[in-house]
Amino acid sequence: MNRVARIVSGAVRTLGRHRLRTFFMMLGTFVGVTALTVTLAIGRGTQNDVLKRLDRMLGSSTILLRAGGSRMVGGAHAAGPTTSLTLADLRAIRSEVAPIDLADPMVMAPAQDVIHEAQSRRIPVTGYSEASEIVWNRSVTRGSYFTADDVASSARVALIGEVAARDLFGRDDPIGAQIRIGTVPFEVIGVLERVGLDPHGIDKDNEIIIPISTMMRRLLNVDYIGGANFAVEPGADLDRTVLEIGDVLRRRHRLGPDQNDDFAMFTPVQAQQMVRGTNRVFTLVLPLLSALSIAVGGLIVAILMLMTVNERRWEIGLRKAVGARSRDIRLQFLVESAATTGLGGVLALVAAYLILQALGHDHGATGGMPWGIALLGLVAATGAGIVSGIVPARRAAALDPVQTLR
Repeated sequence: MNRVARIVSGAVRTLGRHRLRTFFMMLGTFVGVTALTVTLAIGRGTQNDVLKRLDRMLGSSTILLRAGGSRMVGGAHAAGPTTSLTLADLRAIRSEVAPIDLADPMVMAPAQDVIHEAQSRRIPVTGYSEASEIVWNRSVTRGSYFTADDVASSARVALIGEVAARDLFGRDDPIGAQIRIGTVPFEVIGVLERVGLDPHGIDKDNEIIIPISTMMRRLLNVDYIGGANFAVEPGADLDRTVLEIGDVLRRRHRLGPDQNDDFAMFTPVQAQQMVRGTNRVFTLVLPLLSALSIAVGGLIVAILMLMTVNERRWEIGLRKAVGARSRDIRLQFLVESAATTGLGGVLALVAAYLILQALGHDHGATGGMPWGIALLGLVAATGAGIVSGIVPARRAAALDPVQTLR
């Protein structure tokens, strides 16, 4: 045991004497373990955050319909016009598809010039029905939501997101204030709950919502809708309901058997699959690059350790001459290589923890320190050091003390 302790102590002193070489030997594993830990934490945090937002927005019993074809999970690719859906389509779906409880049509306008007194901003505007409060699970924190009467009368009332309210009104209360969207005046009657970014990265707190009839008649002057969100009875078969909605729309749009859909539908399960698929760069590609960095770090360790064998021939010969065994020499070189990469891994965990703390504090974009992955990276770094030290250790142990001391 004393012999092993002396060998380890000697290895540590050697690393301390050659600090620059030790730094370069640690660098590869330091970068690899840091990148592995940070990217997986960010990927996991981003995915969990988006999935939570999806669950809040879509729930577990909704179907999102939009105009125009799309490549859907389990569906076909189509490219139809964005004017392919109407309010009459929704009425037909509600009357023919039993599991649907509510249908909320929507029309989205590109960012509009919104003016309040001297303040002007470009803000996205969306038209919904009164059912959107339930279907999208989003109400107001101040004021009131618009009603069915507001939708029926195309009332010029608006709900405003927190970010848009701050930009237009500063610290003033927007409830009851007048704004102008384009050339149309509106009264702000409510401030929307905060929801943050949607899965597309759009800030839903920087938007304005108005009755869909007002959007169609007063703002855009259109007779079509961009899509709808259906609330389905709990326990209903969503896949079967999607097929039934598709049958109604294909019949109404007079699409033949060889024609693609001019609409697309998404369920919460499909949305989650899409999120996990887009997050693959964090969960697969970047970890592979991090593992490659650890492997390259191990290769650098092997090369530098082989170089040190030649530099330390006299030291090795002297140690053998005073009684050191070949296995003692092997152990010392293995300890040096493993300690180098292991220390790089430990420093990488500290760096990763500090980076994630900073990101989490500033942006809330991480899922916390993934200790399981971090420890796996540390083990991989130490293992890479041991493997990298095998050849140099064998070469050092094989040196003839007589030849090295001449």
